[in-house]
Amino acid sequence: MADVTPAGAPGTAPGAGRRPAVLVVVAHPDDAEIAVGGTIAHLTARGVRVVTAVLSQPESGAGARQRTRFTERAAAVLGYELRWPTDGGNRQVTDIGEIALVAAVDRLIAEIAPQAVLTHWSGDGHADHRLAARAAAAATRTCRVDLYGMRPGETRTPAFSRFAPQVFVDISAHHAAKARALEPFGTARPGFRPLDLAAVEAADRFYGTLSGSERAEGLVVERAHGIGGLLSAR
Repeated sequence: MADVTPAGAPGTAPGAGRRPAVLVVVAHPDDAEIAVGGTIAHLTARGVRVVTAVLSQPESGAGARQRTRFTERAAAVLGYELRWPTDGGNRQVTDIGEIALVAAVDRLIAEIAPQAVLTHWSGDGHADHRLAARAAAAATRTCRVDLYGMRPGETRTPAFSRFAPQVFVDISAHHAAKARALEPFGTARPGFRPLDLAAVEAADRFYGTLSGSERAEGLVVERAHGIGGLLSAR
């Protein structure tokens, strides 16, 4: 990880003169915590503003309320600002429509002015994740923002084996916070599989081995201007 570039330093954009910011765009509750929970904690500990936008809430009734509480708790543990840009409707991302998704991410970028956007990898095996990735890519088309793809959430899929990160974030100092944020999502719920917390831990250790640390999270560089100074391929 490179040091955070001071706000207003030459070459930063957008948001020069502001507190450094990162926008995380995910399809569902727990997606951000699984793939970049440690990275979020790492950034917020260094004073970076992290805003996480959850595009859909696929459950309904009591399940949706529980899932929302879990996500609010995760936000408090990791230190990010939580947004539901599509109003947390009980639907899949595929039901929202790509134009509406791009517009929602456009509004977030205009408001937050991030140096970097983290979202799902464009090669993810989940259709909702690929839609979120396309929306983030389209929303960053006219601004100089670094764009990173997160690892697939499901480890036992061909997409996970094809994921080849170029950037590793050492989360060894923040793995306990990530575990606390994820712990409620391991609860069994009717109609939904509980999150496999052991698989998340194994993936973090795997990327740590690849990058020479105890635990790490990996990211693919989708588009890089080298302006944010928040993430580095070193």
